[in-house]
Amino acid sequence: MTARATLLLALLLSSGWSVYTRYFDLNAFDLVTQMPFRELSMSQYNETLAGTRTFPYQWRVLAFWTVSAINSVTGLDPHHIDAAIKTVSLAASAAILYVFATTIVSPVGAVLAAVLYLFVTAAAFASEGYAIYFTNDYLAVLSWFAGALAIQRRAWWIAALAAFAGGWAKETALLIVFLVTFEAMRKRAPWSAVIMCAIAFAIPNIVLRTMYPAPLAQWAWWDTFRLNVPFATLDGTVLAKSLRDNLKVILFLNVMWFWSWRAWRRKDDPFLTSLALTHGCYVVLAWMVVYIRELRHMLPFTFFVIPLAVAELERYMRPGEIEQEVRR
Repeated sequence: MTARATLLLALLLSSGWSVYTRYFDLNAFDLVTQMPFRELSMSQYNETLAGTRTFPYQWRVLAFWTVSAINSVTGLDPHHIDAAIKTVSLAASAAILYVFATTIVSPVGAVLAAVLYLFVTAAAFASEGYAIYFTNDYLAVLSWFAGALAIQRRAWWIAALAAFAGGWAKETALLIVFLVTFEAMRKRAPWSAVIMCAIAFAIPNIVLRTMYPAPLAQWAWWDTFRLNVPFATLDGTVLAKSLRDNLKVILFLNVMWFWSWRAWRRKDDPFLTSLALTHGCYVVLAWMVVYIRELRHMLPFTFFVIPLAVAELERYMRPGEIEQEVRR
């Protein structure tokens, strides 16, 4: 077996391990619904395919449609199919992160970045019971990583394709549009690329909202702003919860938040600046319309945070370089 094949096998096995940390919960009970997670997952699966699920969940269909398509051909258990999709999509996003990280850190550092990504992904879903629905998160993160790498490499059509595919999974693919827009504003991308990515993202969203119409009030959880942002309300219970949830987010990537910020400040890379601005937009949107306590929503940050945090770690491993900076 070649070295590349060995690494690929290791990546798939490690991704499968990350998925398995949740898969074994299928027979456990959801404390809210008092249903086994297997039954709850299948209920969500059947409702989505029937077009009757509550909003905005009904617009996140890529995982369900993919599992259903494979099931109709193979007849396999939908959860077996889903676990395979989760594993492959997680391995693919880790591989993309590795490729991007090689532009910032050493090859060994890029491997560490990929391993850290698999680790934090397992942590991000640790509080969630297993469900086919969450495959949309895996696919959305994959589309974001693919789109971001494509934009870095000026592959505009691939970026548009990633935005189109991700739009069927979740609204996270909008980050691709933000990133290419910041690149265009800084004259590093043509505005035609912005138009392509915007149209590609808009098509699935328009189609889904036409197929399954809902009032604007049900498009997102608009009231989460006061739950996520400390002191947005002075209600003691809500304030304590928002502080606790934000602390949970800080602890999620831990010291890597700080290390990545330090590394970014030192690097003179316009693409990283566009990436940072994109994540700034994501902070505004996420804190307005999602529950930040659900750490899977923090996974889009890993494309920026983990490679740069590893870059800072590699710098710490070169004490001579730090001593020279101190003398200056």
